[in-house]
Amino acid sequence: MKISPREMVLVWATGVVALGGLTFFLVDPQIKEWKVLAEKKIALERDVEKQKYLIAQAPKWDAQLKSLKKKLHTHPQGKDVSTDLQILIERLAKANNLNLVSRDAEKESLKGSMYEVAINCKWEGNLASLTHFLFDLHKEDVTLDISQLTISPNEKLVLRGGFTVYCSYSRVTFAGGEKE
Repeated sequence: MKISPREMVLVWATGVVALGGLTFFLVDPQIKEWKVLAEKKIALERDVEKQKYLIAQAPKWDAQLKSLKKKLHTHPQGKDVSTDLQILIERLAKANNLNLVSRDAEKESLKGSMYEVAINCKWEGNLASLTHFLFDLHKEDVTLDISQLTISPNEKLVLRGGFTVYCSYSRVTFAGGEKE
């Protein structure tokens, strides 16, 4: 059997197409995987650059933390500070004509090297009194933070609600006066 030149070209063309198709099916998954890996590489390089930036910012944040820790009140070990904090909150409320219906201190908790007490308060007053009280509370100290503020009106145009004041402080470890 003799193959004509035309048939030989067809056999070669069929072989090239079959080889191309086989190569495509074998290489296509690898190409897709390489693209995914290239995208992951770019994302990881971006993350590394962000981390380098954050690491470079560490001295700035350490200085700011030290500055804030200096402003942190220090109390002796074992002293219950919730009463003092409740008196401070009551004094600020009275100065701004805000009536504190109730104050309830939660148990002290340790947060890193600081201690924290949450004081839940129920209040009555008008919007101006509340606004001035919140401003004075914010102005009073860096260690006081208000959270979970609720406000509801009633028929007498007196606002009522509640809030939680988180108070942060440190403890003295021994008579030498060093902070924890």
